[in-house]
Amino acid sequence: MKQSELNKLLNQIEKDLAKKHKWKFSRGFAFKATDQLFFSLIIMGQAKALNLHHLFQYKLLSFDDLFWEIVQLEENAKQPLSFRAAGAWTAPMTTISTTNQTVDGWDADSLSLQIDEILILSDSTVEKLSAEIQTIDDNIRAIERFDAEQRMKYPDGAFDIWCERLLTAFLKEDFSLARQIIEDRRKQRDSGRFMVGSKSFYDLAEEYLHRVS
Repeated sequence: MKQSELNKLLNQIEKDLAKKHKWKFSRGFAFKATDQLFFSLIIMGQAKALNLHHLFQYKLLSFDDLFWEIVQLEENAKQPLSFRAAGAWTAPMTTISTTNQTVDGWDADSLSLQIDEILILSDSTVEKLSAEIQTIDDNIRAIERFDAEQRMKYPDGAFDIWCERLLTAFLKEDFSLARQIIEDRRKQRDSGRFMVGSKSFYDLAEEYLHRVS
């Protein structure tokens, strides 16, 4: 099977199953929001390698709203819900799980069963996390836990949750901690994976700090 054919097949299967499980589907990924949380599920296949991959992530909905205030792109809040996963300028997401599975072939029925199982497990995690995360502190503890799990699984990976820590400090109105994080990140010449002209995310965060503190 050609890669383009596989992509089309996977998209159709995931779109149909997302609807069955009350997820939404857009541009190759499924997504769902609860009162506080936003979840994104991406499922991809490598046709020649016979490999099926999934990436399951989440974030606080309020992270995006605050992020857009900091970078002065508040109009992004008017975008469709899917923009929170696919938009170029959005708050980072936390990886809950990622897998690579070898498959025997690209049979539509077998793929449907595998993707259905991924969605069932994802739904279970959505329910569990939604019950666990009731406060901002609950959320940062979950982020720290998932970060530690990913570091253990991929010791050579590049991981960074300073943006999430800073957003948490702002949401808690802990301006002293926010200032400390900003100063440290700027000394490290950390862009925060976001630049507007010559200004990094942490440069913009410093300007935001002056506006609100």
